[in-house]
Amino acid sequence: MTEEARIVRGAVLATAVVAPAAMVVAGLTSGGPGVLGAALGVALAVAFFTVTVVAVGAAGRVSTELMLPAALVTFMVKMIAIGMLFLLLKDTTAFDHRAFALSLVVGACTYLAAEIRLAARSRIPYVVTDGEDAGAP
Repeated sequence: MTEEARIVRGAVLATAVVAPAAMVVAGLTSGGPGVLGAALGVALAVAFFTVTVVAVGAAGRVSTELMLPAALVTFMVKMIAIGMLFLLLKDTTAFDHRAFALSLVVGACTYLAAEIRLAARSRIPYVVTDGEDAGAP
């Protein structure tokens, strides 16, 4: 299993622990539409950040110089997609928008905290020693 797969799995599991609590709180405050909004918000947060980790990890396996462009292009595509999604769903009454937004923030913060913790504890080398190719001309 690659490091990014381990990081994604751990971050998804951490967010999955928080999701039921967000859904219960949303259900108590907004009923059924709140539960749906909370579930969609957490799912969007997980999908949003997982795509980035996978894309940057795949680019890093090809070449380390591709990691930053991959992150920027992935971010741009996700921003366009999420903007279109928000535009299409702005008038919907199928779910509670407040529960969606708050659970999206909670899911994003949980995912990022878990991702940072797992990345900090992983054994990914970030220093090139004399014995390794530094990519110098």
